[in-house]
Amino acid sequence: MHSAEVIDFVDGSDRFVRRGRRGQAGAAGLYYRVAATVLLAGPGHVLVYRRPSAAAVYPDHHDVLIGGSVRAGETYRQAARRELAEELGIRTDPVEALRLRRPSPVGPCHLAVHTARLVAPPAPDPAEIAHHDLWPIAAFLAAPPRPVVPCGRHVLHRLFG
Repeated sequence: MHSAEVIDFVDGSDRFVRRGRRGQAGAAGLYYRVAATVLLAGPGHVLVYRRPSAAAVYPDHHDVLIGGSVRAGETYRQAARRELAEELGIRTDPVEALRLRRPSPVGPCHLAVHTARLVAPPAPDPAEIAHHDLWPIAAFLAAPPRPVVPCGRHVLHRLFG
């Protein structure tokens, strides 16, 4: 986690309140913004990855959401593009599919979920992604790898279940 990163703190309706350090919105009684992307591949497949054991949140867990905090002044879409480039070396234009208010280990957030097609092999940053593979969406929904990040499974159910 980059605790020095400045993000926008927002209220329950996703309206800007003030700026602050990443990881501190919950302690201030506010929300923060997260942008994430589900990468789809071929017919009915999704990229599933395992977080590194040194990850601050959900170490060694599997997930389908590639993303992170929206930086101060950034849009959800800009953050989704940035996160895909940083974590997987992918340059694409994700499309927003869903918005949710969700709890998280560091406080409540507004989550914008995007989808994008995986058209080239990813080049994962090992500090962010320990392993990745393509899974049939139906198989992930029926029996996800363990342990799994709950929000990623919830989102996949909302989009495809």
